[in-house]
Amino acid sequence: MLNPANIHRSNRSSLSISIDPTGNLIVKAPKHLSDKKIYDFIKSKGDWIRSRQTAVAKNAHISQSVASYNTFYFLGQELVPVISDKVKLITRQDSALLIPHKIPQDKILKKIEKYLKDNAKQIVQERCDYFSQVLRLSYATANTNNNKTRWGSCSKSREIAINWRAVMLKPVLLDYIVVHEFCHLLEFNHTKDFWAIVQTILPNWRDLRIKLKHMAWLLQLFRD
Repeated sequence: MLNPANIHRSNRSSLSISIDPTGNLIVKAPKHLSDKKIYDFIKSKGDWIRSRQTAVAKNAHISQSVASYNTFYFLGQELVPVISDKVKLITRQDSALLIPHKIPQDKILKKIEKYLKDNAKQIVQERCDYFSQVLRLSYATANTNNNKTRWGSCSKSREIAINWRAVMLKPVLLDYIVVHEFCHLLEFNHTKDFWAIVQTILPNWRDLRIKLKHMAWLLQLFRD
């Protein structure tokens, strides 16, 4: 399908296309670029678009409901948003994500994004503190970031950063990311020695790594 699901026009100077987690074509274009130039560009990228959409269609791990923002993952649990007049703040309750009725409809998604980010900061800090004690490894700082392709990073100055979207993953996968970055405190590169260190902490790291790769589509959510 070559027709874009959305064309986002802004003051940007270049034209770009991407495929979202549901397989829709997303176009970002300069405000005054003609429709003809946009569609000509899309047509020229037809093979790439079809290949990416085919790859998405084959990923059985994608939740179409989550990918289309009809439900939301929090620590691996799928939550259904429910408008409520009983809460003043966004609140988890069983399998529901209660949304205060006072939040305008067009602001709900941004509020949910902020809710997830705020929780991610707290949880990442808690897990880093936990593994710092368990592994007896000190670190400089623990933060969340908005990286487009990576779940985590560790700098040579011992600064650990975890993608805030990791809060959507099951706890065991979030912990795998944190442990992975802590192991970089001992071996900076992905050498055999690095994976040997990971092995001593997480004997099932290969299985966890595969499962995490299956969830890479989450990294494309909540991007303008």
